[in-house]
Amino acid sequence: MSVQGHFSLLRWRVDATRDEARNVAVVLVDRDGHFGGIRAAPISAISTRLHDQGVLDGIVTGIEAQFNQERKPSLGVLSEWRSSMHDSLYFTEPRPTAVPDPDMVLNALFLAYVRPQYGGGNALSKGRILDKVVRRIRSRGLDVARGAYIGDFLVDAVVSRGDSTEAVEVLSFASSARKLTPVEHDAGFFLHAVRETEVDGLAVVQPPVSPNAQSAIDSYDRVRRWFDKALIPLIPLDQMDEHLAGARRLPIIR
Repeated sequence: MSVQGHFSLLRWRVDATRDEARNVAVVLVDRDGHFGGIRAAPISAISTRLHDQGVLDGIVTGIEAQFNQERKPSLGVLSEWRSSMHDSLYFTEPRPTAVPDPDMVLNALFLAYVRPQYGGGNALSKGRILDKVVRRIRSRGLDVARGAYIGDFLVDAVVSRGDSTEAVEVLSFASSARKLTPVEHDAGFFLHAVRETEVDGLAVVQPPVSPNAQSAIDSYDRVRRWFDKALIPLIPLDQMDEHLAGARRLPIIR
């Protein structure tokens, strides 16, 4: 038996002058807050700018937290959200929909309105890997802020472990570019930020994938030496669980 729900799209206005916008997430509610949820696109699919990613991630995770409560946001709450957001992030007018099963309907709405069309996109890009890193950290119940500052330095992510803080950087050398200078600049900036703020640091790295990508291999080896000298872990994604389980220092990968 179907009941009535309402859905709204959370949109990110990329260019306010041309009113261009992308769908960030879909929210499903009912009138009284008995059911509902949010399904969001990977943050890297919405914006490549780290500061923007931090803003988007903060809003989405805040909404998700409200849907994890026993009393979920109602249609009235959704309308309040819509009234309070007018600039880069905004909600569309809630639309009615039949809801035989909330999870099924939310998934169908996500597929219809939000799911990004990657095409031939690079699954090993920095942004896509950062999506996975943030999800993995949160799956451990840890507090992580994406695109956050440590002191005066903007880094990919900041993890809070009680009274300690850990800065996280993602570096991908899975590129056929002749020069990976931007990746080296990111690595150097991160090392400087960690040194200046005296926080723990961790870099999650995607090594070169082609044995013929000599430029990427040389750049990777160069950055690996920097992290080795600084005694900061440089680990692949599949070692994240071991690190999050409590290992303070993991050996630098070779």
